[in-house]
Amino acid sequence: MCKEKQFIERFLQLLRFSIGASEQIPLPMSGDMWSGIYEMARKQSLLGILFDGIQSISDLGMDKKLLLRWYAASERIRNANEKTNRAVVEVCESLRKQGFRTCVLKGQGNNLLYPNPYSRMSGDIDLWVMSGEREEGRRKMDELAEKVIGYAKRRNPEAKALYHHVDAGMFQGIEVEMHYRPSFLNNLIYNRRLQRWFEENAEEQFSHEVELHNGAGCICVPTNAFNRIYQMAHISNHIIHEGIGLRQLVDYYCVLKQGFTEDEKRRDAALLRRFGLYD
Repeated sequence: MCKEKQFIERFLQLLRFSIGASEQIPLPMSGDMWSGIYEMARKQSLLGILFDGIQSISDLGMDKKLLLRWYAASERIRNANEKTNRAVVEVCESLRKQGFRTCVLKGQGNNLLYPNPYSRMSGDIDLWVMSGEREEGRRKMDELAEKVIGYAKRRNPEAKALYHHVDAGMFQGIEVEMHYRPSFLNNLIYNRRLQRWFEENAEEQFSHEVELHNGAGCICVPTNAFNRIYQMAHISNHIIHEGIGLRQLVDYYCVLKQGFTEDEKRRDAALLRRFGLYD
């Protein structure tokens, strides 16, 4: 039990150092402990992020073969992010030509919040989509969902539609999900409030354009204010339906690290209470 506790403490110490949450340089570790940390980082999709911290440590005590293996994994993550950057720009442009507006949820938008935008492991492309004209009210949102599902099924007849998104199939080898609702809550009352809040704040998100690195192009991503609420709802969903990993928590840390005022803090707390996400 003591060894397990020490391992967890060392892993979290390295994680905090790697994301800039602590300036305390992790102590040298044995080869077995480094092997365990590597496996834990791999399972938690944090290999690239921890490697950022490792590169700043002079006395590692790590086996050279493992260090080279970690370096190779980090380079694969970098290359995957460059590929995903290009793909997300192209798929957003393709959907624009089909009459959809897009806002990239999490993913490549979250990457921009990290000290090194290429160290976060990329995954699926999650797009919040709307038609070219603004939708308001439940009827309009239902019509949008039908339109998005219809488009996805034309591309992929086996596309599975859920309450909040539909699988749109592969694009350049990357799975794409089209969201007509960014997220949802199981409680009907809280969910209705959350969906109304999404509708009220949609226009700002679909107008919040950022530029990806190395000239990959521009995409729309949620504002930090939106992400502080939306990503908490997303984490809540993971806890209930899929389980939560450290990557989701690190993502949220990076969102909060962007800063907010005392007034914004009080407003966010009130919203989270209203959606049943505070306690």
